[in-house]
Amino acid sequence: MLEAFRELHFQYFEQFLAALLPMALTVVIHGQGMGLAARYFKRFGRPPAGSSRTGPHVAVLIVVAAIMLATHFFEVFMWAAFYFATGLLSNIKEAMTYSINCYTTLGATSIDLPGRWHGLGGFEAISGMLMFGWSTAVLAAVVQKLHSIDG
Repeated sequence: MLEAFRELHFQYFEQFLAALLPMALTVVIHGQGMGLAARYFKRFGRPPAGSSRTGPHVAVLIVVAAIMLATHFFEVFMWAAFYFATGLLSNIKEAMTYSINCYTTLGATSIDLPGRWHGLGGFEAISGMLMFGWSTAVLAAVVQKLHSIDG
């Protein structure tokens, strides 16, 4: 029993170490994307004097959300490239399907990683949840600032 636990512990520790590179790249990509969203908001978040406030607010939110969506897509693609480049998945289409299911925590896929790497997708899911939380915080700040402009 103890030997099985040690083997399992090492296996997941090894997966954690392998996940550090794509996780770090996820954070870098996300930081750049959220920075772009913030810069866009600072530049276009205030409506021109005398204009309708609702229209510009909606447009700003659509663009900020699109930037966030694109950022998440690049992160999914980066994880897929990691799976493909390391040979864990044999083609990029499979890697994208697996990655989007892990990143979004959907988990519904017939694709799986080989043998001892079976749990690596869980580390992508953890990263994805953290990035969605970060995006939510940025979006909440944008909405709060848009409402304060109205007041």
